Amino acid sequence: MNPLECYPVVDLGPLMKGMVIGGLGIFHVFLAQFAIGGGMLLCCMQWLHMRGRCSLSRSFSHGYFKVLVSFVLGAVTGVAMWFTTIQISPRTIGVMVHGFHWVWATEWSFFCLEVVVGYLLYRYGPWLPDRARLQLLVLYAFASWMSLFWINGIPAWQLTPGDLLTSCSVWDGFLNPGFLPSLIFRTVSSVAVASLAACVLINFAGRLSREQRESLVLLRNWNHLCS
Repeated sequence: MNPLECYPVVDLGPLMKGMVIGGLGIFHVFLAQFAIGGGMLLCCMQWLHMRGRCSLSRSFSHGYFKVLVSFVLGAVTGVAMWFTTIQISPRTIGVMVHGFHWVWATEWSFFCLEVVVGYLLYRYGPWLPDRARLQLLVLYAFASWMSLFWINGIPAWQLTPGDLLTSCSVWDGFLNPGFLPSLIFRTVSSVAVASLAACVLINFAGRLSREQRESLVLLRNWNHLCS
């Protein structure tokens, strides 16, 4: 008997398999891209604070980073994605793991770095000097974006396998025709989601005046806006 035919059949009833994966995937991707774009946004805010161009950005960024700890939920929903997809389509997941296991291992290494640096920022961020804080933020943004870079090639391969079908090369599958467009789109989406979330938090911050909110949204000092 073919061992690939021994997998149990999972019946989710009216939910349907595609809706379960799609619903969980949307939630997971939103949290993950929010964490990636948030790291880039915080780097920008810290750099502007050090340049004296947005004096409120450092004080706001720590509160924003507490919201950004959503990367923990992103990790949990990532595990949930693994569990769900293995239950629904184990043969597909088996093929992907067999072909891209080293790519996934590399992505997990960067994700572990992201989590460690994120915890350091969450625990010690308010007391760090500006230069050390910026260095950690750059490391966090780099690790999170590299996690996106490595994982991006695998779902893109599912849509556009490219030369993998003939060459059986991992790199032909990873660097497929949809890799670069997907990477650019995901990066821009991450920054957009994080920026919109920051605008919402700024407008709901009751302790800030209207002028301070405008200063944070535009990432400029209020005296520059008046000139």
